[in-house]
Amino acid sequence: MNNGQLILQAIDYIESNLKQTLSVLALSRVSGYSQYHFIRLFQGVTGLTPGDYIARRRISEAAREILRNPHRSFQDISLDYSFNDYETFTRAFKRLLHTTPTRIRQKSNPDIPLLLHPIRGRDLPHWTGHNTASPEVIELGEITLQGPFITVNNDHSIIGAAWEQLFSGISAISDRRLPEKYYQLGYWPDNYEDSGISFLCACELNASSPLPPGTKLRTDRGQADNNLPVHILPPARYLRFLHKGPSDEVSATYKYIYGVFLPGTDHRLNLSYEFEYYGKDYLGPDNPNSVSEIYIPLTLL
Repeated sequence: MNNGQLILQAIDYIESNLKQTLSVLALSRVSGYSQYHFIRLFQGVTGLTPGDYIARRRISEAAREILRNPHRSFQDISLDYSFNDYETFTRAFKRLLHTTPTRIRQKSNPDIPLLLHPIRGRDLPHWTGHNTASPEVIELGEITLQGPFITVNNDHSIIGAAWEQLFSGISAISDRRLPEKYYQLGYWPDNYEDSGISFLCACELNASSPLPPGTKLRTDRGQADNNLPVHILPPARYLRFLHKGPSDEVSATYKYIYGVFLPGTDHRLNLSYEFEYYGKDYLGPDNPNSVSEIYIPLTLL
């Protein structure tokens, strides 16, 4: 058994006992390593200490429970996840999510809560490079995009269908940049766990006259081009990450960004979108050597 398999075994145990008493010492004994070596090994593979992983998974699931069940008391939810009292529960929320249970329930938190989802085996190969390299900070001007706009719940096949729709009608988009530049823009509503995530599968249009900051969907230009919506991203500062591998594994990179990297920084996210750009190193959705660029917005310029 290699290190990755050993850590995944420990993670499976944590996930199966998330509502039970868990200690890092007990986990290390199950793994057959000393506590010191187990912590170093866990952090080397995942980017988190086992204690951090347990705490972040518990608070993430508690936050999701608060959203799913608005009538359950905070006290009951805190007890579910082994918090001794509500004060400890609230402190953990503030420390790990930079918000409070009340703001989560009211969906009034100014920043996007950085929840950690369970780590799976297919995630780890995409985390190795990210653990040792920092993303670039990039400033981009206004970007005008046009393409099909969809909402995804459980059926991700509609993303592929949206790209097919765009490619089949690309010649009718007369104002597109040449050679074509392709993007996938994602939106995260407050209740995305229930309502799904919205995507724009798009090509970039030639520069247009400036619009006020914060302008979002604009359909007037789209009416002449197969009724596809136009979206204008205002100038902003971004973190740029790279995803290498098939497109259907990109969720592993996003899981690292939102669940591991960003919580360990001082960055605060209050712009509820992100996008992928498919440049010269993108070799197709199924190519294991394909590289796409992920842009996480920090602030408007």
